[in-house]
Amino acid sequence: MLTIGIYPRKSVYRDNSDSVHVQVQLCKDYAAIIFKDQEIDFKIYDKDEGFSGKNMNRPSFQELMEDVRNDVLDVVMVYKLDRISRNVQEFSAMYDIFQQHNVSFVSVKESFDTTTPMGRTVMYILAAFAQLERENTSERVTDNMRALGAAGKWTGGKLPTGMTSVRRQVGDKEHSYLVVDKDTIWLVKLLYGLITQGYAITKIERYCRDHGIKSQSGKFLSTSQIYNIITNPVYCQNSIEAYYYFKDLGCTLPDPSLFDGTKGLLGYGKTKSGRDAQRKQDKTSWSIAIGIHDYVIPAADWIAAQERLGINKMMRTPKYDCGILKGVIRCKCGARMDVRTYYKNDIRFSYYYCKDMARQGKAKCNTSYVRISDVEDAFLRELRKIRFNPEGFKLHRDAVTDTMQSVTSIKAEIKQTQTAIDNLTTTLMNAMDSTASSYIVAKIEELDKQKRALETNLRQATLQEQAGKSLQETEQAIYNDICYLLDNFDTIEYSAKNELIRKIIKKCILDENGLHIVF
Repeated sequence: MLTIGIYPRKSVYRDNSDSVHVQVQLCKDYAAIIFKDQEIDFKIYDKDEGFSGKNMNRPSFQELMEDVRNDVLDVVMVYKLDRISRNVQEFSAMYDIFQQHNVSFVSVKESFDTTTPMGRTVMYILAAFAQLERENTSERVTDNMRALGAAGKWTGGKLPTGMTSVRRQVGDKEHSYLVVDKDTIWLVKLLYGLITQGYAITKIERYCRDHGIKSQSGKFLSTSQIYNIITNPVYCQNSIEAYYYFKDLGCTLPDPSLFDGTKGLLGYGKTKSGRDAQRKQDKTSWSIAIGIHDYVIPAADWIAAQERLGINKMMRTPKYDCGILKGVIRCKCGARMDVRTYYKNDIRFSYYYCKDMARQGKAKCNTSYVRISDVEDAFLRELRKIRFNPEGFKLHRDAVTDTMQSVTSIKAEIKQTQTAIDNLTTTLMNAMDSTASSYIVAKIEELDKQKRALETNLRQATLQEQAGKSLQETEQAIYNDICYLLDNFDTIEYSAKNELIRKIIKKCILDENGLHIVF
């Protein structure tokens, strides 16, 4: 039985394109021609209609690849190459998985399959052209969006806080423009007022929470939301002062004569879409345009807010060398713990504290301030236990041993099965005309199927064995670093201690029962 997985996809609905149903039927018809002498079982993966080809997280595609890895399929068939992938690198990785599991790939439209050298060559060439077409389309869309932005038009996306959009007729087309929402813009003005008064971002977050101030979605503002509002050029006045500010940053700007102080600004290119998330761009990649909306914050005040953010950032530089677990210690609630230090009567007091508790109050987390010395004494005690009892640190040792035995036994089973197949093959050659030949063939096929299943198990067990060996090497390296830290603790500088601890420790969790180390 030949199992063929058919993968159809349409990113958008159009009457003039091949529907998912049509793609499936064409694949079945093609399979009936090229595999006419074989019994075929079809599996259809048709739940990805509406997904783009550049998105590899498509549900049916992931289901298809899972079946390939589990050796469910013999052939993967598509109507057209770009239905399954439009990226050469991703397609190459996908095809490598096909090869590892002896799965052939067939495209109906391009009339080739990967069982032939020519088919493999054509596959890579077509994948390259599919990627080129997608990149050219993306570039045209990007250029169009930049042209709209330069003209002061709103190109879409999440509206800035305190703003709404309107549609206006310009020539023979309608375009969107931003407008200040007089009912909600008070929140933006409040945040700028607080930052210029000297409030840090975290203190503004706490202020908003204490006063019940929420975002337009009804949730409390986070520090990242507050930061994004304060740094958004959309609220800034288009005065000549703003022009020179952005020019010094290296931004792309329109003619300075347009900066007449009457309107707000628009910023484009602040983020770049990545595979899984948006990445912030350096300010030299920003493009600043003049909007048609009224400005919210005078340029001098907007620039003062940006400078205040710089001061706050400098103020966060540690003043004292204390807290060697900084960066790895976590509260029981999951939040990071930071360090607070102060002097009283010429005596220094240092504490670890939960950042969520400090920002959002005891209602969020009831963890108290904990003396750094108490926490770090407990940490060193745990490391000494590991040093004097290294066997207690050997994680998953039993599981690794079991896996290594499993590899040996599987290899023995494969050898026995192959011997049985060879013996039956010899018997079949001497009994081709007998009535027993059909039974011998059936037995050989059964043993061959068992052998393929054993080979799949062997691959998985071998990977687990390699992971186990890597784990043992990692454990030994961590143990050596623990010994080095304990032997040289009094002579290593604070920054070196913290760096070494970050290297060997994933996290330390502090709760009512003490300190728990996760390597």
